[in-house]
Amino acid sequence: MTQYTPDRKINFAIAGVQKAGTTALARYLDQHKDLYLPPEKELHIFKRNNADLAPVEKLIAKRYRDAPSDLPWGEATPIYTYWPDAIELMHAHNPNMKLIISLRHPVARAYSHWSMETRRGRETQAFSHSIREGRKRVEAATRSVHLVHSYVERGFYAEQIRHVLSIFSAERVFFLRADQINAQSPVLQDLLRFLGVTPISFQPIEINVHPSSLPATSQTLGEDFAYLQQVFAKDMAQLSKLTGLDLTDWLQGPPEPSGLNWSAGTSAGRF
Repeated sequence: MTQYTPDRKINFAIAGVQKAGTTALARYLDQHKDLYLPPEKELHIFKRNNADLAPVEKLIAKRYRDAPSDLPWGEATPIYTYWPDAIELMHAHNPNMKLIISLRHPVARAYSHWSMETRRGRETQAFSHSIREGRKRVEAATRSVHLVHSYVERGFYAEQIRHVLSIFSAERVFFLRADQINAQSPVLQDLLRFLGVTPISFQPIEINVHPSSLPATSQTLGEDFAYLQQVFAKDMAQLSKLTGLDLTDWLQGPPEPSGLNWSAGTSAGRF
């Protein structure tokens, strides 16, 4: 271990999206001896309320003061693709940073996000209300960005990715689907090559600490999912071209609500 010096930079980041397997993804990357990720996920280093780089560098100095100097440094905060100024701050810190963006069907992501906030007690409205009238809470927030109630807004991936690609070149961004995150996935081996390290055999991750979604007991949930599918239809149609991902199944329709009755398990998409 060596002391942090100002010339050291974060080399790669899991930048998005929330509820798309990013916890599992970070745990898999942490298995590689030639990559360094801090013990704590979601440091929110680049989630600022302005474009001032000084507090960012100060926080990096604190969080990485004992990080190994001979390994690439990583960070994992999946709000970055959604949060204003985060991508700009990342580029200002290190224009050669590599970004990793995991995506999940936006309808499933929205329900998973709402479930999490409901369990935490930060959401008291029903899902049906939250994705319709409840969006006014986001519109009224500063810069129309809300940390809690952005169930729908965070699902407009194409908008976010166009912004990312206006800051970072496409060669510095790796896209994958949340359902591609598992120990046997060839996509994870491609990701290691993207990060410039040799492929390894991953040990499966067996425990999901935070169950993703509440039981789908609402009689209107099927209608809610169909409604969101239409809300996201135009954005999803643009997404495959932007990312190179095959999203044919997403475009065919929303996931079945019954398939979201998850408890602790091994699927990365549940994180």
